[in-house]
Amino acid sequence: MKANVSKVRRSVVPHISQKQTIKQYLKKFKVKFEISEKAIDLRVMSENYTAKSGIIPLEDINKLITLFVGLPPTKHDYDPSGGAIISYPNANTSPQFKYINWDEAYLWSLFQRDVIPYHIKKILADFDHSCVIVPTAIKITINGKVHYCIWDGHHTLQVCRLKGYTKFPVWFIDIDCVSQATIENAGFGSTTEDRIKYGVWLAGRNMIRINSKNKRPLSPYDEFMIQLETRDARAIKMKAILDNTGCTPKRNASMPGAFTQIKSGIECYELADKYGNEGIYWSRALQFHRNTWPAAPLGLEVFRPLSILYHEAALLGQPLDAQFDTEISTLLIKEYGDPESVQMDIKASFHNAVYHAAGSGVIPNHDRRRVLSGLINLYNQKVGRIKLPPADYIWTL
Repeated sequence: MKANVSKVRRSVVPHISQKQTIKQYLKKFKVKFEISEKAIDLRVMSENYTAKSGIIPLEDINKLITLFVGLPPTKHDYDPSGGAIISYPNANTSPQFKYINWDEAYLWSLFQRDVIPYHIKKILADFDHSCVIVPTAIKITINGKVHYCIWDGHHTLQVCRLKGYTKFPVWFIDIDCVSQATIENAGFGSTTEDRIKYGVWLAGRNMIRINSKNKRPLSPYDEFMIQLETRDARAIKMKAILDNTGCTPKRNASMPGAFTQIKSGIECYELADKYGNEGIYWSRALQFHRNTWPAAPLGLEVFRPLSILYHEAALLGQPLDAQFDTEISTLLIKEYGDPESVQMDIKASFHNAVYHAAGSGVIPNHDRRRVLSGLINLYNQKVGRIKLPPADYIWTL
């Protein structure tokens, strides 16, 4: 079994000569971005196209895929546009069908996820002209040029390009023809910029709806970034908190303040005070983490139990003062050191206590409550200056 896994890995990782070719091609980009067998980082790649609002020509992505997968040059001589064209005239946002040229196709990373070269290679190996799905897009004119920005089916278009197509089937919403009333009813204004924002919002909403239910699932990171960049109100408020606390949403925890636990972050953000205000306790927990461990990525089982603790204390009429943060920060550094050790050691202590029946109370069935109980017990046993909400399970740390 191990031998088979190794063989698969070797087949998708570029050989030395391929790596050199890729490295040479990447020199054309001023802003460097990550490319691997898992993904091409389109959001960073898009920073090379600021003159086009970050819209990436599919040809540039196609070139990277070709180089990474190691495919020979393609002869582009296949035009599939001879069939009947379906259209819906007199429609505001109903889709229309058209075969478009390759240089009209764009990807806007605001509402798309990263590209997976190996997934494209897998589709290519089982390609059949009779079963090409029709990608979907928004058609929008920017600075006098028509752009078909793909929000679903991008991998399919890349495979068609690799099979030599010169025309590409697309279902599209013509944003240029959407009524002003429709745009304003969706919460946007009356300017040209608002029309573009509406198109981005519509594509982002549709992309999440389709891909969260019926295709390769969106990662929480991709979904959050699409919501953010298509102006979702909650995502914007969360990003403001992240900015104010020196945190950055990232796919992987590779930098100080990296926020990767998107779903748990939403859970913490939604802990509201008695007036319905959200984000207060999550913001404080993030600031605590950054002040205590400024060089570390965010640890889930540090900011989550602290968010819950701040929230529960406030609802009980026992809000925790600033001195508590100083006390618990000093305590955690002294007892455990880094945030990863905090959660790992508290969990280990909890499981040891349960195994030896050395505690009392209700045994939590989730890490969020286990670590929360551990933090409360630790503070009560080592400091105890103020009263905290009761722990679910009490044991000695």
